Amino acid sequence: MPKQFQRERWNCSTTDDDSVFGKILEQGNRETAFIYSVTTAGVVYAVTRACSAGNLTDCTCDREHGETHEEGWNWRGCSDNIHYAIGFSKTFVDAPDKAFKGDLLRSLMNLHNNEVGRKAIEEQMDIQCRCHGVSGSCNVKSCWKTMPHFPNVGDYLKTRYESSVELHPRAKKRLRRKDRKNRKVPINTTEMVYMDQSPNYCMEDTLNGVPGTSGRECNRTSLLADSCDLLCCGRGYNTQVVRYVERCGCKFIWCCYVKCNTCETMIDRYTCK
Repeated sequence: MPKQFQRERWNCSTTDDDSVFGKILEQGNRETAFIYSVTTAGVVYAVTRACSAGNLTDCTCDREHGETHEEGWNWRGCSDNIHYAIGFSKTFVDAPDKAFKGDLLRSLMNLHNNEVGRKAIEEQMDIQCRCHGVSGSCNVKSCWKTMPHFPNVGDYLKTRYESSVELHPRAKKRLRRKDRKNRKVPINTTEMVYMDQSPNYCMEDTLNGVPGTSGRECNRTSLLADSCDLLCCGRGYNTQVVRYVERCGCKFIWCCYVKCNTCETMIDRYTCK
């Protein structure tokens, strides 16, 4: 699970059960929406990187898009070829839901969240430049478009997850908001959508692949999702004093070994009941 969820109730990294995603994906909740979005973003990211590195025979970096500015510099560097990767992801990632004949709303939900994942990279493309002038001047420079770092993509999608839109259950050919006040407002391609309510993830539920939060380490002084009050769901927490012994104050002695002291620290550790 991305670092964005490592301190929250929903965090699959707390279990070694390989089926946890499978259980979650059977539901159309907000977590499923995030998984579809971040998976599609990962495909776009990986394919784009492979194109730019010359590891794929069907694509290279993008040299087709460019322009010359009045300042004298030229934007015709070797940009990340996100256009090929987006097309590939639409063919590869969207195929199961385009061919699915079952729950139409769920398929529309999946396809929409796939597009959110693509937009997460496309909207954060940035321009980088390199100077070619004499003595470090920038009279001449070439520029190219590059993708954001993937952790930034995760942060972008986390914000979309937190403001995700619940769908009207009777929507058929197009997605509609369940909220009556905003039902006529079109859902745009940067809004994550879901159709089912999420479990609270507090208590273990093996049927739905929920490990619960018992035994999870929490932060007693935090006011965020990792706080003991929120993460432990009001059940309280255990306090344990942990003794850490480590090497410290290391110095190089001529010649030729390193001499270290032994440092001991006592740390309070809090875990959910």
